[in-house]
Amino acid sequence: MEKDNNENHHQEHYFEGVEKLLEVWFTRKDGAIQHCDLRKVPREKWVSMLKIVRCEIISMTRNDTIDAYVLSESSMFVSKRRIILKTCGTTTPLLCLKSLLYLVQRYAGYDEVQDLFYSRKNYKRPELQQEPHRTFADEAALLDAMFHDGAAYCLGAVNRDCWYLYTLNPYASPAGHSLSALLAGAADGDDGFGASDGEEGTDGSSSDGGCDGIEDSGSDGADSSDDSLDLRTMNLSGLNKRNVSQRYSISLGGGRGSSPSEADQTLEIMMSDLDPEVMKIFTKQFSANAAEATQKSGIDKILPNVTIDDYLFDPCGYSMNGVLKNGEYMTIHITPEAKFSYVSFESNIPQSSYMDVIARVLETFRPGKFIVTSFANKASVVEDTHKDLLNADILSEFKRRDIQYCHLKNYDLTYALYSKFPS
Repeated sequence: MEKDNNENHHQEHYFEGVEKLLEVWFTRKDGAIQHCDLRKVPREKWVSMLKIVRCEIISMTRNDTIDAYVLSESSMFVSKRRIILKTCGTTTPLLCLKSLLYLVQRYAGYDEVQDLFYSRKNYKRPELQQEPHRTFADEAALLDAMFHDGAAYCLGAVNRDCWYLYTLNPYASPAGHSLSALLAGAADGDDGFGASDGEEGTDGSSSDGGCDGIEDSGSDGADSSDDSLDLRTMNLSGLNKRNVSQRYSISLGGGRGSSPSEADQTLEIMMSDLDPEVMKIFTKQFSANAAEATQKSGIDKILPNVTIDDYLFDPCGYSMNGVLKNGEYMTIHITPEAKFSYVSFESNIPQSSYMDVIARVLETFRPGKFIVTSFANKASVVEDTHKDLLNADILSEFKRRDIQYCHLKNYDLTYALYSKFPS
């Protein structure tokens, strides 16, 4: 990935591998979505939108259900009514929201946002980020300025390794999210949203629920210079997290964008402190090209039958997208430098348990610690990962340090943090 954090050459080189993940689902108020499709947006319009984000398209692969873009900073996936924008470094994905909604309204045929999700791990060096991405409180405030029923959450220890989530809360209001109203509000308010594609002239309050969490122990080796403490300025009274011995569930108000009958699931693994011998594969010194790095590392063996689009950066860094039938995908992004190594894995493949995939990913990259999150709605075949992670106090050479299990309106979400045993 392009090392855009090193704009000042007099400063010590650093690149933030942690991605900001924006996922938006669209619909129509009248339900007539048969002829609507986000893939109708012309590529050149995506290019213009991504300039606001501070990244660009490197390559693209597609099948009948999904368009997958490798970006200079991570990836973008576009399907019929969902867009996923995942960007690392000092990118600014939230600033492109107005442009995104404008493009969807003009080209794709939708007139409402059905749901929105914004999530990320805590940064290692938040002070290097561009506004509004230095703190989650600022990110949530920006989203609150646009969406009347947003809800912000933090899973994990707020002063150590943790994972932030912002989503819409359908319990808060039955009103929809009209694109026209959202665009009018963005145009009228001084909210810092990015402009359209050039053709057109806080608090994170929680839902009506509580949180019970298991914190197995302190998060060893957690990033100390993160932005977690800024969350303390937010009103998160609905989370009310406390340590318990039996129950470990959170009741959250939001629901994912798919309808109850449409299966949807996502697995994310966010890895830090990776094995240097593995990381050197993702440098030009040890691999001539992306295909060689993919084969040497064993990435091509993590999921079978994936069409891979990969890229090896100069002098180091690696990104790949893989697409399968029925809109299934996987994506991997690697920052290999020893002082701030980071790898992310994400996929929406449907299977009853993700534990075998998690094991293959860990074997491939050999992290020192990792966060795993698993989303699955009621129609998904993913049934066992939640209880598997709860039962997996020890996972190979890793010990679980924290776990939380969340009930959303239509979804279950599990967050877990693992790190290696002390040597």
